Amino acid sequence: MQIPAILQQLQSGQLNQIKQTMNMIRSAGNPQAMMNQLISSNPRMKQAMDLINQHGGDPMKAFYAEAERRGVDPQQIIDMMK
Repeated sequence: MQIPAILQQLQSGQLNQIKQTMNMIRSAGNPQAMMNQLISSNPRMKQAMDLINQHGGDPMKAFYAEAERRGVDPQQIIDMMK
């Protein structure tokens, strides 16, 4: 089975970066302020938040919709992040 390109990218180091960002936000004294700072300083983070907002503010809906749009099994990504 061929690994989709997005999973290959995640396997090449981006997965660790995602995990580090998630941990940084979780451990912040004010997670919302940390998110706002990331959004204002990182265009890719802003794109992610725009996508979430397009799905009514529900990150899971946005994630599953984007995975479907890209033809990727969302469970594969979730399993990689465990």
